[in-house]
Amino acid sequence: MKILSFFSIFMVFLFSCGCEKEKDVVKKQVDDKGVVVAIPFIWKAKLHQKSSEANGYINNSVVYNDNIVIPTTNGEKGRYISLLDTKTGKYLWHWEDMYEQGYYKNMVSFHYQYKNLLTYQNGGRSYCIDLDNGNTKWRHKRDRSFDVRIDSYDNFYFTYGDIKIDGNLEQIAYKGDIETGIISEFLTPNFTYECDDCRKAVLHITQVPNNDNLLLVTYFENLPDWITQLYFGLYDTETEKWVWDKVMLLDATRNFATYYTPIIANNKIYAEVSNYIVCHDLETGRQLWKRDFGGDFMFTGIIVEDGRVIGNCEDTYMYALNAETGNRLWRVPTAGTSSRMSYLNGVVYMVGGSGGGRLFAIEAATGKMLWRIDAGLLGEGSGARFRTNAVYVLPAKGNQPAKVIALSNMYAYCFEAER
Repeated sequence: MKILSFFSIFMVFLFSCGCEKEKDVVKKQVDDKGVVVAIPFIWKAKLHQKSSEANGYINNSVVYNDNIVIPTTNGEKGRYISLLDTKTGKYLWHWEDMYEQGYYKNMVSFHYQYKNLLTYQNGGRSYCIDLDNGNTKWRHKRDRSFDVRIDSYDNFYFTYGDIKIDGNLEQIAYKGDIETGIISEFLTPNFTYECDDCRKAVLHITQVPNNDNLLLVTYFENLPDWITQLYFGLYDTETEKWVWDKVMLLDATRNFATYYTPIIANNKIYAEVSNYIVCHDLETGRQLWKRDFGGDFMFTGIIVEDGRVIGNCEDTYMYALNAETGNRLWRVPTAGTSSRMSYLNGVVYMVGGSGGGRLFAIEAATGKMLWRIDAGLLGEGSGARFRTNAVYVLPAKGNQPAKVIALSNMYAYCFEAER
């Protein structure tokens, strides 16, 4: 459990006073194309007590009771995961119960949030935080290597770790109890290719919406010369049999993988695979379409909203495709390396890390660029950038407007959303 020392209480007090309301200091500015490059903020909250520190990141937004979970530091070596009140910009708690401190220790690449519990992995170390109070629910040092990937499964979750089978390492799926962190072997796919030192691994398990028994399993095998073959399979937990299996996402001609959990919507499966976006029929596994691009989608992944598949590509463009046909609807120049995307009221928000670390807002229906906000115009100085942490969006509630919150090197900024 977290031990709250006098120093920790003092730091919480300092952090809680880190909110700065300067809405009138920054004036709205637009460029020569009518795109917003600066906008007044509702509040800003310090991420550090001293100078900017490398404070990890949270890849996907975590929102709890309209408050957000973000990475912070004490301005020295201490790294925190913190809960920030989105109404006031004040901190509610800080958690630092990691096995070791350091830059990489509060990086949350994947997480699972179940009610008030948040779990994530960092190598063989697994953590679960009580979001109500910032206490440690449990933490474990595993006895083997585990991937950072975590997928949701009701009050359980899926994680992926190595096991030695017939002398070879394979990465299989484990089921974890969110209340205790205790894991048990769950599923090994029908790996078929035999090859010394070839890698075989489960990448994701996706629970099918409105059907507790069906799970979409994404896995791969390395063939000779390290060519990768990636598969989908649909597994029935009630019968413990495959409804269909070994459906290839792409021909085995290159190294590729899918980094993020595939999306299931309208009885279809959508996934980013290297330089491709693919769509499969959920009932049969049959591929309906695939589209090739000039780069991958490993940083932003894809989202499916209002009949569109949207992704920001490493070729520095954001694309929207028709979700039924895969036909391109629009593309707009943005940035390559970027944050995950957030969607609210017909607008896509993200931070483009390359090209100056701008906060983008793009109209999903048309691809029209609405914002390209420069943190250097918000009072921090010309070198300020937004970071490729998650961008948080909150719908309007009561007398609170819809909000967008993004992190720069020094502050969390809260803006009124475009819509």
